[in-house]
Amino acid sequence: MSAVQAAPRVPGQPAKLISCILPDDGTERRLLAWLREQGITQAESVYCRGHSVLREAVARRGKLPEPSLVRMVRVVVDADAAESLFDHIYEQADIHRPGGGALFMTPLLFATPFLLPEGIADEPGEI
Repeated sequence: MSAVQAAPRVPGQPAKLISCILPDDGTERRLLAWLREQGITQAESVYCRGHSVLREAVARRGKLPEPSLVRMVRVVVDADAAESLFDHIYEQADIHRPGGGALFMTPLLFATPFLLPEGIADEPGEI
């Protein structure tokens, strides 16, 4: 039998995933713009259909409540900076307001940083 060779080391470190569910009122666009200003590029936003996520569920007996359109924003951040960024996202996204959303953080075992080469142009249009 041959000796097992070690795989090449992949650059990376422990990280955290910060996720927030926001109303579809432009909050997520403002949050993504703020994150970009802070130099955070590992963020995404997707449309989701939510039931009773941001408001009380009202439904007829035996029926599901009407879904509402929400946005889910996910940010991958180094474990060292996660607590501080979590607090800042809470403030920037106005989570504290009624129907303002939900915010949670989960650990990731590993995240590989990805940087674009210098000189790559941004896509046209605003975030």
